[in-house]
Amino acid sequence: MNVKEALVSQYLASLAMLKQAIVKCPPHVWDDPREKDKFWFVAYHALYYAHVYLKIPGRDYVRWRKPRYENPGEAMTRSQVLAHLAQVEREVAVQVPHMKLDGSSGHAGLLSNLELQIYNIRHIQQHTGELHQRLSGYNVRLSWASARQNFRLARVQGGRRRHDDSASTKEKRK
Repeated sequence: MNVKEALVSQYLASLAMLKQAIVKCPPHVWDDPREKDKFWFVAYHALYYAHVYLKIPGRDYVRWRKPRYENPGEAMTRSQVLAHLAQVEREVAVQVPHMKLDGSSGHAGLLSNLELQIYNIRHIQQHTGELHQRLSGYNVRLSWASARQNFRLARVQGGRRRHDDSASTKEKRK
């Protein structure tokens, strides 16, 4: 496995853990008024910056609009956040194989694009851990995702992404 394949694998594992938290979040926790940072917003924030840091200049990058300015005070729906997650999964599979990892990231304080991608995965995991911790208070059971256990590595062939989540494949066979 080369470095780019490892990055794709770890991105997808991180996103799988975030997706699990989003899917299993009880409705009353999604936009709990007692929380300073709403569950949906933490998930969206992680995905927003994952999207930004995956950008390769001049390569099919579409800027997201920030929802808080469109509808102040209104929570994003679970399906909206999951749609953004699916977009980031596609971007990982398409963008990472074409990155110059030794090139400058263009972001202050991060020396190379490789460092930026590692930083980005850590950022996803930091917020995913925060959401997993929050859900543990509601007895929501979550599991660990690793590339070896839960994924066959996404491959990019001709600009198309193939991704096989073994858990969902097992469900389809039932």
